[in-house]
Amino acid sequence: MTHVRTKLLTAAGAVLVLCLVAGVLHALRLPPFEKKKGKIEASQVCRTLGAPSRSTAALDKVLSATSSYTFRDELPDPRRDDLDNSYYSACFVGGDGKQLLVASAQMLEYEKADGWVTEVVEQFAPASALTPFDSGDKAVATDKVAAIYVPCLARPATHLSVVVQLKRPGDAPAAERRDALVALARNTAQYAQGNARCDEH
Repeated sequence: MTHVRTKLLTAAGAVLVLCLVAGVLHALRLPPFEKKKGKIEASQVCRTLGAPSRSTAALDKVLSATSSYTFRDELPDPRRDDLDNSYYSACFVGGDGKQLLVASAQMLEYEKADGWVTEVVEQFAPASALTPFDSGDKAVATDKVAAIYVPCLARPATHLSVVVQLKRPGDAPAAERRDALVALARNTAQYAQGNARCDEH
């Protein structure tokens, strides 16, 4: 009887260990429970993100794994003519019902570019985390946000404020995510400069 009880306890213990291991693997999304990442099609990517081939590659690096991705372009305030000095566009990227990334371009003017960083970019990342990169009059980034302050109109003096915010990071290393966000911000800025008919391209 003791022998049978020992066997039952051993079997129950083995089952419990297997359940615990399976639970941990599932929680960490490790094989065989890893989430299959949906494919990002260039034809679906927001046009406001610029050249689809470059944007698709960058998005693939930064986005978290979801079974599929959705892209929504908004251009509620296009620059309609030479007398118009306003512009706003945005791209919203989602997956599995969650917002993953937002990229926007807006015509603004600050007396100093540092004022733009303080009032616009620091909403998304602390100043201590922001590091500069080469683009526009001012450009800063982290592994969660990349932003460019790029000249647009000489008269009236206005810039485009381009901000790409990653809301749900993928598994790529932080340095790779930062580089990909920088690429997305540059692509978005290039598209916005053309679409807003800026003086400088």
